[in-house]
Amino acid sequence: MVTVRPARDADAAAVLVLVALLSEAEHGEPPRLDAATLARDFLGPDPAGLLLVAEEAASGRLLGYATAHGTYESHHAERGCYVGDLFVRPEARRLGLGRALMAGVAAAARRRGAAHLWWTAQAGNQAAHAFYRRLGGRGEPVVAFACVTGDFHKLADEAEAAPPPAPGAGQGSGQGSGP
Repeated sequence: MVTVRPARDADAAAVLVLVALLSEAEHGEPPRLDAATLARDFLGPDPAGLLLVAEEAASGRLLGYATAHGTYESHHAERGCYVGDLFVRPEARRLGLGRALMAGVAAAARRRGAAHLWWTAQAGNQAAHAFYRRLGGRGEPVVAFACVTGDFHKLADEAEAAPPPAPGAGQGSGQGSGP
C-alpha cells in the first residue's frame, strides 16, 4: 500500500534523491536543489509551494513526489496550481502513483481555493503526454519561456534602476503599445 502525503522534515534526504533522479532523466545534470533550500522552500514556515510524497507504507520508502505552487489565470478569473515536478521511481511506475500524486496536488490546491491545475511536459515525452491525457489534461500548443540566472537579474535591475514614473504618467487612452 502507498500513501500520498505532505513531505516532512525527515523526508528531505529521500526527496533530494528523487529530485536528482528526475533531473538526471530530464536534464542530464545534477539539480541545484540542496537540503537547506528544500527545507526553506517546502518544509519551512513559509513554503513556496506544495511538496507531496508517495510513501510505501510497509517500508517507509519514498517512491515518488510532486511539487506545485499557486497561480492565477485572469482570463478565467480563478486561482490555479502549477505542477512543477512529478516523478515516480521507474520500478514503481504503472501502479497508479503518478495519478495518486496528481490527485493529491489537486485536492491540496482545491483546499487553497484553486480551480485548475496546469503543467508542462517535454515535447518528445509521449508517455507523459498519454498519461496526462488520461488524467483529463488537454495539450495546448505553447512555447514556454524562462528568464534565468544573469538574464533574470539584469531584467530585475532595469526596474530597480528606473526612476519612478511621473505623477499622471501612463494615464492615456487605455490602449497599450504592447511589448
